[in-house]
Amino acid sequence: MQVIGAAVLAMVLVLCAALVYAGTRSARSWFPRQWDPQIAPIAQEVATLRGLQYTHPVEVRYLEPRDFEKMLDDSGGTDAASRADAQREDAVFRALGFIGGSTDLMAETQTSETSGTLAFYDPTSQKIYIRGTTLDVEHRVTIAHELTHVLQDQNFGLVKLQMRAMKSNTGDLSTLKGLVEGDAVRIQEEYLQQLSPAERSEYAREDDAEHARVGQETSNVPPIVPVLLGAPYEFGPATVRVLVASGGESAINDALTGPAPSSALFVAAGDVKAGVPVDPPAPPDGGVATGRPELFGPFEMFLAMATRIDPTRALESADAVDGGIATTFERDGVTCYSVRVHPASDSAKEFLSDAVLDWSAGRPDTTVDHSGADVGFTACDPGRTAPVLGDAGLHAAVQLLEVRIALTDEIAKAHDDGDFARCVARTFVYEPGAAALVLAIGNNEPTPEQTAHLRALSAAGAADCRDNPGAGLP
Repeated sequence: MQVIGAAVLAMVLVLCAALVYAGTRSARSWFPRQWDPQIAPIAQEVATLRGLQYTHPVEVRYLEPRDFEKMLDDSGGTDAASRADAQREDAVFRALGFIGGSTDLMAETQTSETSGTLAFYDPTSQKIYIRGTTLDVEHRVTIAHELTHVLQDQNFGLVKLQMRAMKSNTGDLSTLKGLVEGDAVRIQEEYLQQLSPAERSEYAREDDAEHARVGQETSNVPPIVPVLLGAPYEFGPATVRVLVASGGESAINDALTGPAPSSALFVAAGDVKAGVPVDPPAPPDGGVATGRPELFGPFEMFLAMATRIDPTRALESADAVDGGIATTFERDGVTCYSVRVHPASDSAKEFLSDAVLDWSAGRPDTTVDHSGADVGFTACDPGRTAPVLGDAGLHAAVQLLEVRIALTDEIAKAHDDGDFARCVARTFVYEPGAAALVLAIGNNEPTPEQTAHLRALSAAGAADCRDNPGAGLP
């Protein structure tokens, strides 16, 4: 997934003018009496920035890169059940058009996760694990991120929050992770900003080198993988910052400990409402459900639609979804994926129906059902001969979403109002010509003419939202 670049941030300012937590906690383990001397000053600063206190230090283990990556690989699971789950996910991703027939999703996901991780906190062992033994600036900034997870765990109980999210019918582990990682990235960024200019420059050099290394190791990974893995780290922080702008640090604590939010938090920064519960679709005659039903909310709808329809319509499709769920089933040896989403309004249902019909046009073994109150579709695995699709549509849609998320973030800071910020950002990207302008600018600095156009579009959106907070919704 492409990280928001300087040019995109410049565009947004004009308009406004690693990492793992899983498992079940075991019995209380032994804790050191003092922090590791290299970690202690970072821990103190992180506690101040986050406004929380540690209940005790945790052990820090330094591992050679090979041992570190082996530990991450081992955490993914390679038994028969895990492999069966991975094969089912491969089939679902092929059915949705995310990957081609030759992709091994488990292998590509593990490559992405292990390549991009410098450290992680494990709440099962309650230890921090670090790649390498030298704490350069990039490691220190990453450790600030992981120490935020320690604070979250000791104050709110990460495993408890995980278990509750797994039982939720309105959110899931990925949306909880958006809050958990978004909070940690925010503190990581604030820690970076209090370093000296020389240290920040060194961090930029180290970070560029690390991105180059990761990019080389993951060059064959399908684009959907970094988008999904990166969403909590790329879009979660904006949700957390919008919450802070609207309600302070307590708003984050309330979101973490409240009902698991829908995946709207990845497409509408600061929206942490729980999704509308939807009954999972039943397999058709002759079909047998495999695995548990899973959340299919606004972000999932956005990604699915982005593979085949206009990026703006894909984003509007996300705004039209109030909640959703999907069932994987097998019939006659073929894996299929059946989705049911609840529209936000009657007009949203009409919009969604048209969008899904267009998305399904020309796709084999795909059906659409919009006869009831919900909108549904079923897509079946085309098999190993499925073509590898180009990533242009997904790239354009994600770039448009990045601008909308960043714009929401900046407006919330200026107005202390998340609803208004989301409305202005939403209406901006839906103004005629806005999407084409954003995509034309790409990663370049906007020209004076483009700047004037951006300001005009933004002003129009702000005027609409003052009169109607729901402006821009389908």
